[in-house]
Amino acid sequence: MINSKLIRAAFLLLALAFIAGCGSDGSSDATAKSRPKSEPPLYHQAEYDVETGWEPEASDRRVGSYLESVWHDPASFSAKLRIDSRPSEGTAPPLAAADLARIQTNWMPEYRERSFKKVKIGGHSAIRWAADAAGESLIEYLFEECGTSIVMRGTTIPVAYEDFSRFYGIVASRIKVVCDE
Repeated sequence: MINSKLIRAAFLLLALAFIAGCGSDGSSDATAKSRPKSEPPLYHQAEYDVETGWEPEASDRRVGSYLESVWHDPASFSAKLRIDSRPSEGTAPPLAAADLARIQTNWMPEYRERSFKKVKIGGHSAIRWAADAAGESLIEYLFEECGTSIVMRGTTIPVAYEDFSRFYGIVASRIKVVCDE
């Protein structure tokens, strides 16, 4: 059986590499192609911009009344980043939406709440909710800005929670809602 500290250390190194970037010094074209660029790509979605070095799976896919974009960790499909966006008119405020997510999730096997609190990210207020359920760690940031409701969901395995929690916080702080001027 693999030591959980070893797994955690590997995930920490991977997360730190994506946060800091792993650029090439230009000495080898093969090396440059095999490593992520030093700056994460900026994705321009319909209602927001976001920076992440992860692989895109879906971009502004219509799901009911919202648009969903999905990225996965290039090293593993077990960690995913989802961002749902929609006009905030007629939707629940972030605190109520986060509380509803808690209610819908707390019946799942192995449910354990890690946090539920108001935070400041990227210059705006948000609700941060994190929990373990059904063998997965969930980290969500919910906020509203310029008439747009954003729900950012990150998932990972529980042993990598701390490392991915920091990564998802950084990505959430880099979400920039497109505001009419």
